[in-house]
Amino acid sequence: MRATMESAPSMSSLPAGRADVYPRAADLALIPLAIGSDSAVAHFGLTPDLTRHDGALYGGTGAAAAVMMMEAATQRDAVWVATQFVAQARIGERIDLVAHALAEGKRIAQLHVVAKVDDRIIFTALGATAHPRPHGLTGQYEEMPRVTAPEQSAPLHRDSALSDMAERGFNRNLEFREAAFRTAQPRAMALWARLTGPGRAMTAAGVAFVADMVPGAIARAAGKLGGGFSLDNALRFAAIPATEWVLLHLRGDVASHGYGHGSFTAWSRDGALLATGSQTASMTHVFDGPDDPQMEEWRRSIARTAEGGPSD
Repeated sequence: MRATMESAPSMSSLPAGRADVYPRAADLALIPLAIGSDSAVAHFGLTPDLTRHDGALYGGTGAAAAVMMMEAATQRDAVWVATQFVAQARIGERIDLVAHALAEGKRIAQLHVVAKVDDRIIFTALGATAHPRPHGLTGQYEEMPRVTAPEQSAPLHRDSALSDMAERGFNRNLEFREAAFRTAQPRAMALWARLTGPGRAMTAAGVAFVADMVPGAIARAAGKLGGGFSLDNALRFAAIPATEWVLLHLRGDVASHGYGHGSFTAWSRDGALLATGSQTASMTHVFDGPDDPQMEEWRRSIARTAEGGPSD
């Protein structure tokens, strides 16, 4: 381990019968974390399928890795996580993570995760994990939006100026289909998402990976195309039942001087609320429509930076 990793704190001993539950095999199939002996340190290499279209770390990868670290360090289910993105990491770099226990009780643990490339902080995360409370309050108080089923929904960006994005970056790990609302919601988007590849089941980390899509909804609410770069991503989890498809109900709330805020809910196909969340983004790439001349230049810029050329 590097010097920055050697001072990682030790977590308490695992509950009887819970050893080796985390990280989940499905999560490791998505992000292959190499976990340290005390489960509070880990690292992974940034491969093309874990990046944005331009070859930099995808926000959903960071949020998912933070969930995985918190769960592995405490052997408890993630309750919430808020990830702040500080700097870029690029394809081929090794990202080292440390989970610090801020407080750890019989059921609940509060944690801080720091991710670095060498001495450079890439992202940090705060969150909590917990063991279930027997007979604790359980209920769902919202209903899933009425939308078309995945089979009746078109692939995202099909036949658009952005159709080639499906072959780049994190899109290699998942599939998006844009659902139609049964009742019009002009400031919202509805996306069906599923992980692709063998051994990848939906988990809290999986939801975090697919849900980093609020910037597109912010642009849509403004009547435009495009999106931006995540500054933060916050998720609050319910139980995650077995489900292939997840519906993301994404809402653009407000934008001010180039920075946008939005929110989302994530649902299983049969209507179980899996997570709620919010996101802030720097809305750096927003276009008036598919014929906006700046869109083609943006696509060329993505291709250049993804291939290791200078960024704009």
